[in-house]
Amino acid sequence: MAWSLKTKKAVGVTVLTFGVVAVTTALHLAQLTRVVVQEARQQADLVAKQMYAQASRTLAAAQGQDPAGVLRRDRVLRSLVDASIGYSPHLVYALIADHAGTVLVHSESSRELILTPPEPELDQLLALDPVRRFVTLYARGRTYETVLPVTLDGAPFGTVRLGLSTSLLRRELHASVTQSLALAALVLPVAWLLAMALANIALGPIRQLTQDVDRVRRGEFEVGADLARKDEVGELAAQLQLLSQDLQSDRVKTLADRAELQHVVDILEDGIIFFTPDGRIMSMNKAAAQVLGRSPDEAAGGRLEDLLAPEHPVRLALQPALSRRVELRNAPLHLEIEGRTRECLMSALFVSDVHREVGAMVLLRDLESIRTLQSLISYSAKLAALGRLTSGLAHEVKNPLNAMMIHLEIARERITNVPVAQTARESLDVIGQEIRRLDRVVQGFLKFARPQELALKPVDANALLQEVAALVEAEWQAVGVRIVLRLDPGCPRLSADEELLRQAFLNVLQNACQAMPEGGRIVVATETRGRDTLLVRIADEGVGIPAHELDRIFTLYYTTKPEGSGIGLSLVYRIIQMHDGIIQVDSVEGRGTTMTIELPVR
Repeated sequence: MAWSLKTKKAVGVTVLTFGVVAVTTALHLAQLTRVVVQEARQQADLVAKQMYAQASRTLAAAQGQDPAGVLRRDRVLRSLVDASIGYSPHLVYALIADHAGTVLVHSESSRELILTPPEPELDQLLALDPVRRFVTLYARGRTYETVLPVTLDGAPFGTVRLGLSTSLLRRELHASVTQSLALAALVLPVAWLLAMALANIALGPIRQLTQDVDRVRRGEFEVGADLARKDEVGELAAQLQLLSQDLQSDRVKTLADRAELQHVVDILEDGIIFFTPDGRIMSMNKAAAQVLGRSPDEAAGGRLEDLLAPEHPVRLALQPALSRRVELRNAPLHLEIEGRTRECLMSALFVSDVHREVGAMVLLRDLESIRTLQSLISYSAKLAALGRLTSGLAHEVKNPLNAMMIHLEIARERITNVPVAQTARESLDVIGQEIRRLDRVVQGFLKFARPQELALKPVDANALLQEVAALVEAEWQAVGVRIVLRLDPGCPRLSADEELLRQAFLNVLQNACQAMPEGGRIVVATETRGRDTLLVRIADEGVGIPAHELDRIFTLYYTTKPEGSGIGLSLVYRIIQMHDGIIQVDSVEGRGTTMTIELPVR
């Protein structure tokens, strides 16, 4: 139930007034209880010091005698102990006990020479929070003690203990508490009446503004003229007038934007259909019209059962969702569009305003076009990155190699007629061979990085994997790496570039070995999915890849290895992509990584 502003005002003022009076009273009572307990402790401390002083004098004058007997026979000390009970209205007993707890002198002589355990100290009562201290004082009676140690010849001898009763403290506190509560009961209605009067004065303009806002909501934009004030309320009324003028202009603009929006919706590749709450088509764009086989004008106002056959996939999936008001999220459909079977995703969302449901929106997405677009974007990004890599290598590697080769030949010519060691000539020959080998490697990489045609031929993937696995295992078996082959003998041959696939498999296996510096097992498996897809899985037991890095491992130049170049997996990704394949990574940090490569069987 929605409360009116008047009701909210009354409730708010009541709660606020009661809260202020209650908090003020509670603070006063908390301070009052603390003062009463502190005064009682000060009185008890004074008595305890007097008893301590007399006991110290008595013990000092009776050297060599029994201290306990001397204290019991001291009449001055006895008189002081008896008088202490009347000195403070809160004390119930006063005693001197030895270090074992046996009472030597007591205000009640019948309790002397009895072992009496100590009660909680009064400082514990003072340390409680105000609520617990107040509850403790008004609960059942308890005794708290003030304790003062007594020494004899510099060694602990006993204690002076004075007991204070919470019942006696409560008796002194009760009158003040009663007076405070009575004052609070008197102040509460006065404060409430005063607060209500102030609230009426302050909330009058707000009620007027509330009515103006309601008029704006109904479409009446002439508001705020009754509040020509110079204070903050007047500023708010002026802002409300400006807001109503803006809303009026926005309403006119909305009508123009609606026509423009319809034009934008019509050019979208995704189909969009808007339904009324009772399941009738309100509007749709041209892409949705192709799916339904009806023009937007023909479909407007119609129902699915009137426009589509009972076996139509859209009707079968959408009609139950609309009737039950259940949202759909990316439901797969196979539709006949322009004579072709197209795979689509359909989603149904229900639109509501503050008070009611205003309809539903159905989105039909062509999955084939989405996949094509994503593939083109990803491939273009990779090509651009590889282009930058190629350019960098051409300038940073090839030119220095040429310069090195030229100077090497000059050096060889200069030492031809100079008697030098044979090892120097051999070293120059080795340097020349290595420079030429590095040049061939760079040339080969540049050739691979540039766009090229695949040298397609029938390839036995199982035989290729066996060859690569044997090569890698021979290199890594010294550190305990073992490769297990689980190859499907029924796998068909691929139409692929054998050298590029060899390079891709070699890079993946090398990465798996590097992820297991202490050795482990790598499982290489193949299987056929359907009749047109070959799956190759390479699973290691290495360190794994953190989840936040999985999306970046195929990014060019990205690497987590100090000596890595960030090229290997990028090349693998491109090789698989050039063969119209897909590579996926599943990894659990600390348990291992699985690379799954899907290659089409042509």
